[in-house]
Amino acid sequence: MTKKEPKSQPQADKSVEELILDYKLDKYSAIPLAAFWAKELHRREENRHLTAMEVLEKALHDVLSGVVDWKNARKAVAALPAAVADAGPSAVEGSPKKSKA
Repeated sequence: MTKKEPKSQPQADKSVEELILDYKLDKYSAIPLAAFWAKELHRREENRHLTAMEVLEKALHDVLSGVVDWKNARKAVAALPAAVADAGPSAVEGSPKKSKA
């Protein structure tokens, strides 16, 4: 009889704190990227139900785990329609613009 090898468990997602400690690249360059990516995530319809803190944590997780880099983030923003990208998140949310009196 052959002995069965134990199946390797899929590695659980690391917490943001662990990712920060294990991050090999410049941590200070990851902060603006995470902020930029959080804005992009907030614009997406599937993230509308998330709070600002949840979106930021998701953005940090994506950046620190290597899922997103500057190239991917810029490509995602470039895919937006020009009017939406220029106007910012208020245009996507549908909030009225304040007029100066």
